[in-house]
Amino acid sequence: MAVQNGKGRKGTILVDADAFVALIKENDSNRERARAALIQLMSWPVKFIASNYAFAEAVTVLSQRAGKSVAHEFIQRVKSPSSFVVFRWVDEDIEKFAIEFFYQQRSKNVSFADCVNMAIMEEDRLDAIFSFDAVYKKNGVQTVEDFLKA
Repeated sequence: MAVQNGKGRKGTILVDADAFVALIKENDSNRERARAALIQLMSWPVKFIASNYAFAEAVTVLSQRAGKSVAHEFIQRVKSPSSFVVFRWVDEDIEKFAIEFFYQQRSKNVSFADCVNMAIMEEDRLDAIFSFDAVYKKNGVQTVEDFLKA
C-alpha cells in the first residue's frame, strides 16, 4: 500500500527476503538501514511487491535465526489484508527467465531466489529492489538505497 502525499519519487519496489529479515530480526546487521529506508519509502507514492520465493526464504530464515514464533508473526503480518506488500507469484515464464539469470552468474553464491528477483525486476520493469545483497548491484539492478539518493 503506497502513501500518496505528493512527495518523493513514484515507483515500484521489489522486497527481497533479506530486507524482510532486517526489518523483523532485532539484531540483524542491516536493521537500522532497512528501517530508515522503509520510513522514507512509506512517505512516498511507492508500491511494494515481493515474490513468493522471497516470502518463503524470509519465513525460513526468521524461523531459524529468530524463532518459530517470530516467523509465525511475520506470516500473519505480511499476509494480512492491511499489509504494505503485494505478492507476485512466480509462474513458469519467470522461472525460465530466472534459470537464464542463474546460468549467467559466475559466483556459486548467487541463489536461485536472487535470480528469480532479477527476472521479476526485468520482466515487470520495477524501479528498485529493497535488498542489501551485493549481487543485485553486480547485475546492474538498482537498490532502494540508490533509488532514495536519486
